[in-house]
Amino acid sequence: MKVHLIAAFALLAGCSQLPNSTTSNSTDVLDLRDDKNAAEQLWMLKHATKPSYPKAAEIAKQTGCARFLITINKQGNTTDIRFVESFPEGLFVDVSRESLKNWQWLASTSNSESRAITRTVQLDYFMKEATNMDAAKAFCTI
Repeated sequence: MKVHLIAAFALLAGCSQLPNSTTSNSTDVLDLRDDKNAAEQLWMLKHATKPSYPKAAEIAKQTGCARFLITINKQGNTTDIRFVESFPEGLFVDVSRESLKNWQWLASTSNSESRAITRTVQLDYFMKEATNMDAAKAFCTI
């Protein structure tokens, strides 16, 4: 059985129920949850730990995604990992959260001060034999 995992960043305008402020300890965190392009201009992914495909999802032949709101601090570490939503509900959340804890970012030249940001991240999980492919594509907007 072939299982594929793709980490993708998603712009989630209007998908989050969270208020338009951050909960980081720093008040100097730029909120870019609704501006994927701006976030990518300031921080580039340096290292991403690939999450394992959950056994339950593999057995049930389920594909889907998990969305999170994260903060990238001045050191390029992923902090304040907050779950937003997933499809199927809850199936990919734990493995995604564990993976995100280890993601590291590199400030771009346009972010010479390493300004901390909050952004939305989506991790996508795909399996060729998935029984829920159409629903997953619709929810995950891929």
